[in-house]
Amino acid sequence: VRNAQSYIWSKGENFRYYNSLKQTNQELRDDNIRLIENIEKYRSIAASFVADSTMQAYKPEYDYIPAKVVKNTTNKVKNYIIIDKGSEDGVEEDMGVITPNGVVGYVHSVGKNYSLVGSLLDVNYTITATIKNNGTFGTLYWDGKNTKEATLSEIPVHTQFAIGDTITTNGYSAVFPAGIEIGRIKSSSINSGTSFDLKIDLFLNYSNLHFVYVVKNPNNREVTELIKKGEEM
Repeated sequence: VRNAQSYIWSKGENFRYYNSLKQTNQELRDDNIRLIENIEKYRSIAASFVADSTMQAYKPEYDYIPAKVVKNTTNKVKNYIIIDKGSEDGVEEDMGVITPNGVVGYVHSVGKNYSLVGSLLDVNYTITATIKNNGTFGTLYWDGKNTKEATLSEIPVHTQFAIGDTITTNGYSAVFPAGIEIGRIKSSSINSGTSFDLKIDLFLNYSNLHFVYVVKNPNNREVTELIKKGEEM
């Protein structure tokens, strides 16, 4: 009887493992398909930025390094992620990290085979994000409370938007490609009478991260240095 029970339990565990593996592989395939579609869209947009017939404007060329999440926290005020790719795979500090469903964060530090990623779920981390419908941008941050929500601040009071409008990256920092969808506007409030704070429902489920993509932009360091110099002027 015990052998029969052990056999049944073993078969049941194998079945659950198979289903879990099948679902994970399907998610990865779906992510790859959506990412490839987005890459083509970004390249098409970038290629259209031509200053004249002899001089081409700045055109970022993004590469993507797929990585598996080996540790992920969501219960802290400064959350982090560890991925299974490091310097030997081309990962460098300050690179962006994404999935097709949104922004994950940035590469904080790099080891030989693993890297530490600072999560968007960090109260000290901010990115620039845009209201897709009208191009108005503001500062996106997490307030340390709900892992499914963020706030987009510094939106001028004259801005027209609607509940449900999509929020995306705008590509200004050269860390993230423009057009990565982050979430939708859930509600709004006036801040000091001069700007809106928009509550954003995030598309990405940070509690269920399995695979991510590190964004490699050869122009990142140069653009970052110029931005720093501009802020020091």
